[in-house]
Amino acid sequence: MKRSCWISAIIILFSGGLFSCNKYLDVKPEDQFVESGVYTTERGFTNHLNGIYLDLGDERLYGGNMTATLLSVMGQEYNVSANAAHTWYQHANYAYTNSVMEASIDAIWTDAFKAIASTNNLLENMDKYRGVLSPAKDSLIRGEAYALRAYLHFDLLRLYGPVYLMDSVATAIPYITHADINVRPLREAKSIVDSVLQDLDRAESCLRNDPVINNGPQRIPGVVEVDFFSQQRNGRMNYFAVKALKARVMLYRGDKTGALEQAKAVINVVTPLFPWTTLKKTIGNADFPDRTLSTEHLFDIYNPKLYNVYQRYFSPDLSDNSILSAQPTRLNNTYEGLESDYRFTPCWVIPNVGTKSYRCFYKYADMTNKDSSQLFRYRVPMLRLSELYYIAAECETDAAAALGYLNTIRYNRGLADLPATAILETEIRKEYQKEFYGEGQMFFYYKRKNAPTVPRGGSATGNITMSAKTYVMPFPKSETDYR
Repeated sequence: MKRSCWISAIIILFSGGLFSCNKYLDVKPEDQFVESGVYTTERGFTNHLNGIYLDLGDERLYGGNMTATLLSVMGQEYNVSANAAHTWYQHANYAYTNSVMEASIDAIWTDAFKAIASTNNLLENMDKYRGVLSPAKDSLIRGEAYALRAYLHFDLLRLYGPVYLMDSVATAIPYITHADINVRPLREAKSIVDSVLQDLDRAESCLRNDPVINNGPQRIPGVVEVDFFSQQRNGRMNYFAVKALKARVMLYRGDKTGALEQAKAVINVVTPLFPWTTLKKTIGNADFPDRTLSTEHLFDIYNPKLYNVYQRYFSPDLSDNSILSAQPTRLNNTYEGLESDYRFTPCWVIPNVGTKSYRCFYKYADMTNKDSSQLFRYRVPMLRLSELYYIAAECETDAAAALGYLNTIRYNRGLADLPATAILETEIRKEYQKEFYGEGQMFFYYKRKNAPTVPRGGSATGNITMSAKTYVMPFPKSETDYR
């Protein structure tokens, strides 16, 4: 990575990451950061960590590209790939060398590594200024920082790395653990996975006394100023989110035994703390429907400009050549025509005004009643309870138990149980398609499975052929030119 990029990353850490929290910190002139004024109080450390979370919620990362827009377009979720005039056509057809696509590639790479630099800077200053934080606060902040570093590296690997199932020893990305300007070597994919899991082990150890374990996320409706150490822990990389990410990573590398163990460790204890959604919450509350099923979020990210993203990409006011919506027949087939599915009716609506005669995507639309929806306004899901049930279903060796995990999800989505004769792998794939619409996970699912073809989003029944060329996003030019 360019040295100049690392210098700017550290500068941006302060000018963007920390100042995005209402400019809590003062910077002295001559480009010098007086660390004693930043890290002599608990607030300095918490502001630093909060700034990282806000940076992750930016549209260039998980507030858009890595969830609702780019990654979902690449997962063939929208009616784009067959329309050459569409704004997202190049993205949907994996035209990585196209200038529009190159900008997206660079945005994700650059901003993700800036966030990683920020986590490393935080961890190093925690070591340098030991004693400022109480042992309990130190453990929580340190655990979240390790977990965020792991989360970012893993997604960079899933995006820019090889198809792991086919070539786990291929050169992938660097794993950055220091906040300096030294260039780090590219490492094998399996080595990156090892480092991700090492960081998650560290995070789990630090978070062993996380308040979420006994008290749940402690959601506080309508409260703006909260203590993130004990309240709204679902908006942080908490203990259960770390376990869930471990399950995701272990499944990715093919360790089904380990993935099942991690998934069950969460499934067996969290239901009272992260309750299943209900029909009333998703459909019954017309003014503030919980379309993302927020009570089940083990971890979500805050994007204060989420509804700007909705207006730019999903609003029914947009033209057919710019709106991100689903091909109607494809959408109906995905949900198997079952409007009773909690994930379908609230999120896919035929507008009652304008000219659109097809269903538009409302998952990230704002609420009419803004005061009553503080718990899930601006929130984008990152890790869901349901994913652990899908992982358990895929990894469980007992067929009846595996089907039971899948049917638990279906029951809590308003659907009937599947029969014992159901083909489990087929049904898991169908459930992923329903559950994670607009969350960026389908592209990663297809890549993990090395699916030779995936449903073409721009047609009713056609498929698109996939290969390493389509599954592996290339490094941005700024990186390849330097290396």
